[in-house]
Amino acid sequence: MRCTLRNLALATVMACAIAPQLVEGQSLPESGRAAGSSPLLTTNRTLQASLKRISQGSRLWREAVEAVRRTGRHVLVVTPGDVTMAGSEGRDRHGLAPGVLAEAIPAIGEDSEVRLVVIVVNLRLVQDIHNARLSAPRDVEADLDRILVHEVYGHALPYLLAGDTSGQCPDPRDGESASEACSIRRENAVRAELGLGRREDSGIYSLALALGAR
Repeated sequence: MRCTLRNLALATVMACAIAPQLVEGQSLPESGRAAGSSPLLTTNRTLQASLKRISQGSRLWREAVEAVRRTGRHVLVVTPGDVTMAGSEGRDRHGLAPGVLAEAIPAIGEDSEVRLVVIVVNLRLVQDIHNARLSAPRDVEADLDRILVHEVYGHALPYLLAGDTSGQCPDPRDGESASEACSIRRENAVRAELGLGRREDSGIYSLALALGAR
């Protein structure tokens, strides 16, 4: 899912204030692994571990992240408690509508420029659903990986590679097959490399947390 963060100054301040840790998002020689060289930023260890798993297993992911690194643009991956959005009707004060697992929010500047995309992941909701199902830890990790593949590779990286809103890679439109939508086609390409199954719907039914929900 996607909404828009139009206050670019606020987004930049937020990114600096959180003081994110480096996430290993691409393969670089040791001389190139300076702090801050990765475009994928987070302070959350669970999300950091998920991003690292994806990077280790997907060549497509590593290549795209490296291409974004060269632009100087960034993805900030946070939980709802890290960010507050004002004036979002139908959302809570942290910017996610009830029941939404994650959302990609481009920070749009002048002339539709996009240099930062914020990914908000409702980590507590994902964990609560899995806890109620008594899921194995590997199922929780796999779902987090699927969610981040969709939001980062499906939505955020196309914006940042383009550098403006022309990089929008949308979810399925009305009447469009889910598997033909831009974001899900990209998601499925990385899922295939990671052995995380194929997504055929526009909802949550390809996640382990939704097994038996149909």
